[in-house]
Amino acid sequence: MKTVVMTGIAFIASAGAAFAADAGPVVVPGPFEAPPAYPAVVNPGPFDAPPAFPQSRLYDWTGFYLGLNGGGAFNSIKWFSVPDGIGGTQSAASGLIGGTAGYNLQANDPVVVGFEGDIDWSSLQRTVSPPTCLAGCQLALPWLATARLRIGYAFGRFLPYVTGGIALGNMQANVVGDPFGAQTGRNLGWTAGAGLEYVISGPLRAKIEYLHVDLNGFNCGTSCSAVGGPVSFNLYSNIVRVGLNYRLWMQ
Repeated sequence: MKTVVMTGIAFIASAGAAFAADAGPVVVPGPFEAPPAYPAVVNPGPFDAPPAFPQSRLYDWTGFYLGLNGGGAFNSIKWFSVPDGIGGTQSAASGLIGGTAGYNLQANDPVVVGFEGDIDWSSLQRTVSPPTCLAGCQLALPWLATARLRIGYAFGRFLPYVTGGIALGNMQANVVGDPFGAQTGRNLGWTAGAGLEYVISGPLRAKIEYLHVDLNGFNCGTSCSAVGGPVSFNLYSNIVRVGLNYRLWMQ
């Protein structure tokens, strides 16, 4: 009987060792070390509650990251010429490309809260032609920046999120061919949207994102009218872009 019991104990111990080897390395960060990145095995302590479901491989989203992004904007430009008393709406598509920086914080649950900022070069240029400006009044947006909060819910490697914050755009307007140059204004507005980020491997992640941007009003005076009256512009953009982020804080 004793031989049977000892044989059973040896079998259970060897099976447990084999199971642990198959499960992957156990990562136990110290108090001053970065949290583990994918893959890792999380084992509860002797006084911790067991996980609600098996957690064989987890990705911790906490950490700083840098990235690149690019995409397109579908813009709606509302304009009104005060001297003429008329206005209208113009549509224009444009490209965007730039850089991103951010930070994520994930507590002991799937909720991820973060902050993200970016600045993009923009190709937007559009001309409107009120009667007092027969050559045309051209609006351009050389660059666009946003600073946003992000709130997401992690499903392992996937992080769907919503985002919102402020937008800053460098709007320029002038009469086409006017030697006196352009009138420039840095407009502060708002932005909101949603996205999905995915862990490709280790520190490298990819994302796709939608943002709606409202840059409020911009008035162009003598640079936009032969009689010196202002032409006002309101710019609204629907942006779809993709990006690559690289996490800096790694185990």
